Amino acid sequence: MCTLHVVAGIVNNSQDEILITHRSKHVHQGDLWEFPGGKVEPGETALSALNRELQEEVAITVKQARPLIRIKHTYPDKKILLDVWQIEQWQGQPWGREGQLMEWCTVDNLAKKQFPTANIAIIKVIQLPKLYLITPEPQNNKFFYQLEKCLDNGITLVQLRANQLSELTYCHYAEKALTLCEHYKAKLLVNSSPKVAVSVGANGVHLNSKRLFMDLEIPNNLLVAASCHSIAEIKQANLIKTDFIVVSPIHSTTTHPDFSPLGWQQLFQLTESANCPVFALGGMQISDVKIAIAHGAQGIAAISSLWNI
Repeated sequence: MCTLHVVAGIVNNSQDEILITHRSKHVHQGDLWEFPGGKVEPGETALSALNRELQEEVAITVKQARPLIRIKHTYPDKKILLDVWQIEQWQGQPWGREGQLMEWCTVDNLAKKQFPTANIAIIKVIQLPKLYLITPEPQNNKFFYQLEKCLDNGITLVQLRANQLSELTYCHYAEKALTLCEHYKAKLLVNSSPKVAVSVGANGVHLNSKRLFMDLEIPNNLLVAASCHSIAEIKQANLIKTDFIVVSPIHSTTTHPDFSPLGWQQLFQLTESANCPVFALGGMQISDVKIAIAHGAQGIAAISSLWNI
């Protein structure tokens, strides 16, 4: 079965709404919403195909775009490579040139629409920030003061990592951290079991490499993230359909002395195998966000550089 190369564009308006269009009932994956785009023709680059498709479909011209995510998906009747780009600048007045319905949709409302299965990962990317804070081990109550400072400075995705605490104390810290996160409309993931995530009311669970391979019952309403260091772990993350993963270490770190640094090129190769957004971890600084994105990542995950933001 040949793989069909398809491009799609994420187009935002000044209200930060996203342009979606409706597929005809009579085409593959018909009667569903989608992000505008189409098939890459022989001899075309992905970017030139994207510009052509957006002109033909919704009458806009791409002025500047960057790669967002590449998704490999197999339907019963075909394989596709969905090459998704973030349109950073565009010109024109969008309208459905092929007679299709068109809508500007808020990020929150995307999940209420029916999309082809391959598009689900795109929605996850759009909903995730570029920064994923992993907390250091709590030492005292100043921990919560610093966490609130991070949230006040714009952090919206937090992993509570506290391996040295007992489960009971961890739950106490998680409940208090969740209260702070909810106040700032941020999401909290616990680096613990799904059972703990449910008991404290967390938004999700972050699976370490060991838990990644366990047969765990994870409620559908939880965000699921995982730590990955190899292609085998990424394949397992694909199998259990994680919402995003963290790949590490990109650079040498004192926290992972037993792992050889992957480097940017290997990160890019690993993101190509992931069916979900990827955060780069290991010696990351905020200044690395752009280079991480250029190598296929959603953004960066970090402890010290984000904790001291």
